[in-house]
Amino acid sequence: MKSSVLLNNMLLLVSCALFTLTFSLPAKAFGQLGHRIIGQIAQANLSPTAQQQINQLTDGEGLAQMSTWADEIRSDKTWDRAAPWHYISIEDDETWKTVKRNPDGDIIESLQRFEKVLANPKASQQEKWQALAFFVHFVGDIHQPLHVGHSHDKGGNTVNLKWFGEQTNLHTVWDSKLIEQQQLSYTEYSDFLKRINEQQRQKWIGQSYYQWADESKALRQGAYQLEQNYQGEDDLRFNYVFTSKPIIEQRLQQAGIRLAEKLNAIFN
Repeated sequence: MKSSVLLNNMLLLVSCALFTLTFSLPAKAFGQLGHRIIGQIAQANLSPTAQQQINQLTDGEGLAQMSTWADEIRSDKTWDRAAPWHYISIEDDETWKTVKRNPDGDIIESLQRFEKVLANPKASQQEKWQALAFFVHFVGDIHQPLHVGHSHDKGGNTVNLKWFGEQTNLHTVWDSKLIEQQQLSYTEYSDFLKRINEQQRQKWIGQSYYQWADESKALRQGAYQLEQNYQGEDDLRFNYVFTSKPIIEQRLQQAGIRLAEKLNAIFN
């Protein structure tokens, strides 16, 4: 009898531990779906020379596949130093000359640093692979408006609200909820977004990382125009999707085209 009770108690403890583990896993930045869409769009816009050199570097691994590596390594404590590289904080009244930059790095510094590694003929194969994986990921992150965020709310991470009645936060909505709500695979979504005309392409290319960040900074104000339910709670639903989806989709397109532009210049 005692053995049976002890066994049941042990099973209960294991179940509780598994439940806690399951619901405490961190969310991924921009969501796997968003990063893969950007990688897929970029892949389709690589020059033949860049495509060949990148294939040699990655052993045929596509940009969509490697785009999520920078989030996956967050489970490895040795990569804790990379956490601040995914974003930059700047307030509305600050400029790039007045803002206090993180001494441990930020997304703009990281993009500049990894671009140099990719262009360095003396860098090792492993160094270049990691630089490419980070670079692909960070081009995506800087186009997510809340990755150029307010420090006081951690880019919307502490803005708690509901998404179709489900508890979440504003950053997660822009990282993944808006994209996942369309219920498309990354290949389907990127195929939907590939209709980019030459006028759009020419308008988007030839800009600096600071200009990309300025765009996100300007767009983030709209992200805070929250939809409320009849109880006065912030509960984002179809009206918020209607106004926000065109913004996030254009940012995915811009990131894909600009990523290809950068890689074509580096690997040509």
